[in-house]
Parts: sequence; C-alpha cells; structure tokens
Amino acid sequence: MDDYFNKALLKRKRNGLYRKLKNYNKLIDFSSNDYLGIANDFKTGSTGSRLISGNSLELEKIEKEFALQLNAKSALYFGSGYCANIGLIPAVVDRFTTIISDEFIHASLIDGIRLSYGKKYSFKHNDLNHLEKLLISKKGKKIVIAETVYSMDGDSPDLTKLFDLISNFEDTYVILDEAHGLGLHGNKNLGTAQNFINHPKCLAVVYPLGKSLGLSGAFIVGSELLREYLVNFSRSFIYSTGPSKSIIDSLQSQLESLYTKDISFIFELKNYFLKQISSNYEVLSGKYGAIVSILTREKSKNLEQELMNNNLFVKSILSPTVPTGQERLRICFHNYNTKSQVVELIKILNKSI
Repeated sequence: MDDYFNKALLKRKRNGLYRKLKNYNKLIDFSSNDYLGIANDFKTGSTGSRLISGNSLELEKIEKEFALQLNAKSALYFGSGYCANIGLIPAVVDRFTTIISDEFIHASLIDGIRLSYGKKYSFKHNDLNHLEKLLISKKGKKIVIAETVYSMDGDSPDLTKLFDLISNFEDTYVILDEAHGLGLHGNKNLGTAQNFINHPKCLAVVYPLGKSLGLSGAFIVGSELLREYLVNFSRSFIYSTGPSKSIIDSLQSQLESLYTKDISFIFELKNYFLKQISSNYEVLSGKYGAIVSILTREKSKNLEQELMNNNLFVKSILSPTVPTGQERLRICFHNYNTKSQVVELIKILNKSI
C-alpha cells in the first residue's frame, strides 16, 4: 500500500493541494466557525475542522502517546468509531481493490465498504477456509476486514492464523476493528490487535473509544504514511469539527486509567455465569470479550421485560440486527457489577427456560 499512498500524496503536493495539520491558536481569528464567540467564551469548542482551526497540540500529544503505548508508528483521532470506519475504508480502497469481510462485521464497517468503489465479498463468520477460497479466486489488491471481538456473539477470530493466511497472498492487507477488545485483554488492556499492528500485512487497526473508555471518538492506528494519507484523503476526518477541550481532557485522564485497570473481576463474573447458566440455553461467547449472548428467539422480548421488572437491564437483540431465528439476550459484564447481581440474573433466566 505504500506505493499507492506515496503516489497519491505526491500528486497532491505537485498540485499544491497537500494538507498538513497545523496550529494557529496565537493568531487573530478570522477563520474559525465560532461566529458568536461561545466556544471562545467558554473555552470549550474546537471551532472548526482540524485542518482549519480545530487542531491542538494537546490532541497531537495524546495521539503520539497512544501510538507509543501500542508500540505503533502513529495514531489519528476521529470523532467516533463510525466516522473512523467510513473515513478509512473509502480512502484506502479504489475501484481496483477487492474487499473481503467477515459476514458479522459492524454496521459502520459495512457502511464504509458501501461508500467505497471496491468490489465487495464476505466470508462465513471466522471461517478462514472460506476466506482462503475467496482470496485465491480474486486477483489484484485485496483488503480483509475483521473485528477482534464481535459485538453480538462475543467471539474472536484467530488472529495468528489470519495473518499467517494473509501472508501467503501478495498485495493483500488487513483492517481490524478493536471496539469490543480494547480494555479487556493484552498489555495495558490495549486488546489483542496490538500484537499485529506492525505486521507488514496490517494496514490499520481502528480503536473506537465508546465502549471500555466510555468516550466519543476513535483512533486509527498504523504507519506514519497512513496517517499522512488519511489527513489528506479521509473525508470524515477532513470535514468534521475537531474535538472540544473537554473531550481532549477526558481522553488524557481516561486513557491513563485504561492502562492500569484491573479487569480480572469482569472475567470472574463472566466465567461464573457461563458455569451456572442452564445447559438448555444455547450460549454464545468467546475468550477475550465481556459479552455473552443467549439465543432466546421468540422469547427474547418477554425475557427482557421480566428481567427489567426485576431491576436487571438486559436488552434483547432482534432481527434485522441479527438473523431471524438468532434473536437473543445480549449480556455484558462490568467490573462494577456484583456477584449477587449475577446470581439473581442466573436465577431468573434458569427459572424461565
């Protein structure tokens, strides 16, 4: 991908259209969108796109620090995980690219694919044999898209085997979404993808911050060349207002908390639940996430209501979010839940089977 990025950036430079992040905070402002001066009065809003008036040295420092924690080359902040995915995929995919994605990827990834000019195929969930067949049958540049933890089933692909497979194919790369893995595994709780960020076949890892960190925003992590390219070609980055000062301050403090959080209790609760829930339920889960899904099908809405009547907040997931016949209760465990709460949850569910 480096040649593709370099050619596109060189063309921008030759045409005088090259974009670069700068800071203009010390100049008299006749450029920002803060027409009423409210952002200036309250010292909150960024007042514009990061390429105009919305950039800050503090945010660039946070991006560099996040990349450093991952032993990666660069990170670039986007306003949400959705913005990151619809900004990344169309930017790196042209009409000569084939996209092959897991059938269960998130809607934001699906929409990013739809916005691109690439040819689109999907492989059966976590089925590397099916993926291999598709890779063999397609020519030219290929990008494989997967998640590290899937939000509905709570399971994960075998990333080592995935990258071993991709390594057999020329001009083929991987994009990973770490939304539900960040905070729950790996060195400093930074997920499983960190082990592959510098793999020559890893194009980018997207780190949405709205799950474990409870923040808006996302980082796209990859090479310095990828960051430079996205600053110039990612539409959702170029045309979005930069984050406010309050978001930047929260980013700093909550990322520091992430790196040191003890996550063991979450998995104690999850494993206890998996051992105690009735074997008459069909249960979906995986090793790395905090998610357990119980296939409750036509009983899903009634069970949801029964749990809520007992002060337990569990949402049912229905079609078309999941396929018809796969309706479920999706349970997420947190380090602020208690064992007695989980016992009560199990009691009601086992009584209802």
